[in-house]
Amino acid sequence: MTGLILKDLLNLKKQLKIYIIYIIFYCILFYSSDNFGMLSGMIIMFAVMIPITAMGYDEKDKWDIYALTMPVSRNELVLSKYVVGLIFLFSSFIITLFLGLLYDRSMFKENILISLVVLSAGMILIAVLFPIFFKYGVEKGRTFMMLILFIPIAALIFASKLGFKLHGVEESELIAFFHWLPIISVAVLAVSVLISISIYRRKEF
Repeated sequence: MTGLILKDLLNLKKQLKIYIIYIIFYCILFYSSDNFGMLSGMIIMFAVMIPITAMGYDEKDKWDIYALTMPVSRNELVLSKYVVGLIFLFSSFIITLFLGLLYDRSMFKENILISLVVLSAGMILIAVLFPIFFKYGVEKGRTFMMLILFIPIAALIFASKLGFKLHGVEESELIAFFHWLPIISVAVLAVSVLISISIYRRKEF
């Protein structure tokens, strides 16, 4: 499986350069807007998109058909994509922590919590998207991805327009939930891996 991971990382060389440019751009934007949450969210979002790009390359080159002729199991092909996704997610998490420390050390604990929440959201997003891509392919799956990204954003905007608030929810309860969120995201990701493996085992090429 190590070879599969290295293959994806090598294929993503050009994409990584673009990723670095985006990070620099949003760092500049972050320092001008003083919004660490926005910076963390954008960096993690790009980290989610990178392994999806790798899946798109494989689909375009019909890599899976070739890979299955080699001594590589379907389980390894699935797991390698999740590992690549986690590599970029955790790399982005470290980057956001470093940027938070660089900007304001007095807010470092709060920035750690924000980074953990955003990292967890990225893991959950991968957990939701990857089974869809393994089932329908990247091209068809992009439509589902746009819906998945659009629906919660639209719901939040709509709720804010109506003046909806979380009545009865204490700040301490919300913070406690955020502390549990990484564990929840790991559990959701584990279930996602099992679903993706099940889908890929039945898939015909």
